[in-house]
Amino acid sequence: MKPSDYSQGDAFQAEKQTIFSSGWLPLCADGQLARPGDFVVLTVGGWSVFAVRGKDGVVRVLRNACRHQNMQVIATPSGHCETFRCRFHGWTYDLDGRFVGAPQPVAPRDPQSPDLHLTPLATAVVSGLVFFSMAAPAELPDLGAPPPAYGGTVTMEIACNWKVCVEHLLADQTPSPDFTWTWPLLAICRAGPVTIIEQVVPHTFLRTKLLTHVFGREADDRQTAGTIKYACEHLQIERAAGTPAAASPLVADFHRRLAQG
Repeated sequence: MKPSDYSQGDAFQAEKQTIFSSGWLPLCADGQLARPGDFVVLTVGGWSVFAVRGKDGVVRVLRNACRHQNMQVIATPSGHCETFRCRFHGWTYDLDGRFVGAPQPVAPRDPQSPDLHLTPLATAVVSGLVFFSMAAPAELPDLGAPPPAYGGTVTMEIACNWKVCVEHLLADQTPSPDFTWTWPLLAICRAGPVTIIEQVVPHTFLRTKLLTHVFGREADDRQTAGTIKYACEHLQIERAAGTPAAASPLVADFHRRLAQG
């Protein structure tokens, strides 16, 4: 890995077209969408998307891009609503992403056109997590045994490249029944009745979110997340300066997969 792979946008754009455009990517915990109308918005690998539970109870993932002028429909990271209304020109969509209406000055000529609906993405719920894909691959991710009851999610903003965060999560681990890594963005730790799933969210090439989903007890891992934030931001400085990642079997496997694209 070169320093520019951690510190320049060109590498991130290349990863968007290879790693993030073809497989299943985690978006949120299913438990974050407890009621119809609950939604979670993230920018993952360069795409702004959101998951929402419909009135029929089904979770859908949609592009967060208004069909009028491609502006973001939802600006808040999570919440609850009955419809989605674009804040720029008022185009409105239901919970399934179907176009409902727009103010007359910007209303479409054919309000019945299917091209007006928000773009749906392939969606799957696996072991308590919601996944989406830009390419609808056939094989779903295997996360092992279903986790216990959902206890909450802690979100941390980290000023680092997503690869630094993955390297940190993998550096001191070895594959075992208690720890598994699911390419490219998930680390799963099982400790007795508790399962913790660390979800790395590549927001931009120098901005990463870490979502810590806790199952089996209440989510109270803010101190742990803060420690990860400090470590990753320190490692980002080292990677940008050319210091390589610490050698470990899982990190080596991660780098091998990166090279394959």
